[in-house]
Amino acid sequence: MNKPNLYMAPLQGITNCDYRNVYSRMFAGYDFAVAPFIRSCVVTSNTCTALRDLFPERNDTKIGLIPQILSNTPSDFISMAKALYDLGYKTVNLNLGCPIKHIRSKRRGAGLLPYPSEILGMLHKIIPAIPNQLSIKVRLGSENSREFIELLSFLNDLPLKDIIVHPRIGSQMYEGEVDLDAFAEVLSLSKHPVIYNGDIDSPETFKRLASRFPDITGWMIGRSGITNPFLPEQIKNLRSDTAQEKLKRFISFHDEILTAYQKTLSGPGHLMDKMKELWRYWAKSFKGGNKLFKAISKTRHLNNYLIIIVNKFFNSNPDYIN
Repeated sequence: MNKPNLYMAPLQGITNCDYRNVYSRMFAGYDFAVAPFIRSCVVTSNTCTALRDLFPERNDTKIGLIPQILSNTPSDFISMAKALYDLGYKTVNLNLGCPIKHIRSKRRGAGLLPYPSEILGMLHKIIPAIPNQLSIKVRLGSENSREFIELLSFLNDLPLKDIIVHPRIGSQMYEGEVDLDAFAEVLSLSKHPVIYNGDIDSPETFKRLASRFPDITGWMIGRSGITNPFLPEQIKNLRSDTAQEKLKRFISFHDEILTAYQKTLSGPGHLMDKMKELWRYWAKSFKGGNKLFKAISKTRHLNNYLIIIVNKFFNSNPDYIN
């Protein structure tokens, strides 16, 4: 089997430019990254702060980057897509998948899926007006898993680059099982390339999915790619590190991310919040990680974080289990 195209999923607050840049230097495997969504607005200048994470000078990575826009207003989407095109982005992604309740309640993200006429009206205005290719990231629905499938026949008539499908409904958030039967139906009905997104947590899981859906060439890795940053390499069989080699690489990854955030984040409180957010995932890769995360969660000062927790933990030669 040819090596698949792997996509880094957009995780708000995590897979920003600092994370992407450091990851690209330390690891391999991802071909593309969909950036965390930016809310659409009228862009009057290419220096607009809403686009800051996507400024080319802030993105030093070998991973192809695709901006994602959260919107239910065609004019705002068009303005932002054009500005992104001027920054060099030939593809933009429309977020129809965000499951967060307060976003869905405003008919954005997955919350727009119960209103197909609004989606189609929006797309018919956007597509002819933007110079970019348009991709869509979507869930099966907001409350009903048939919502996207019922929309799909209309999307087949539109010139979309691809559709990224997470086979859950919005109200599930990330709980419960992915609906692979519904995904199979989407795949059979779509005339556009479909990228799979959802619970790819190991090379074995990937192999099972790839065996069931052999025609898919694009796969998106979400939370498990943060927990186990080696996962794309493992899926593509790019290298086979020992546990000690993995630990050494992970420590270097941690240190470089911390350094990057120290340069870009305002104040130690913001820095600590960011590191705690990462450790919520990373701790799952270590034996005793739950205890470690509890300790990190209680830490308020960077010196305590470095000296008492992280250095002590890393120097104890912990068991890396991914």
